[in-house]
Amino acid sequence: YEREGEPSMLSAVDIFVSTVDPMKEPPLVTANTVLSLLAVDYPVDKISCYVSDDGASMLTFEALSETAEFGRKWVPFCKKFTIEPRAPEMYFSLKIDYLKDKVHPDFVKERRAMK
Repeated sequence: YEREGEPSMLSAVDIFVSTVDPMKEPPLVTANTVLSLLAVDYPVDKISCYVSDDGASMLTFEALSETAEFGRKWVPFCKKFTIEPRAPEMYFSLKIDYLKDKVHPDFVKERRAMK
């Protein structure tokens, strides 16, 4: 759906994630949701993710600040190596040999940096 060297014809997409209570909706779940949305197979400059925290929780705010920092590494890692699933918690918790059939020399190094 994209051609090398040509501007993307895909529409911009805005995604809204809402949360209220960090005790009922743990910030880790919200963080994983945001990271998996940002890592979708779509041009980075065409996707925006907004979080609405109706509870104005400082815990959620701080968690999402850390999420933004981690996302600067996670999203390019996912796109470069076609990582699935794209939610970090799920990716690192599965008992799968991710190194099997991986020939890219940077994969092991970058995966360790993600942990």
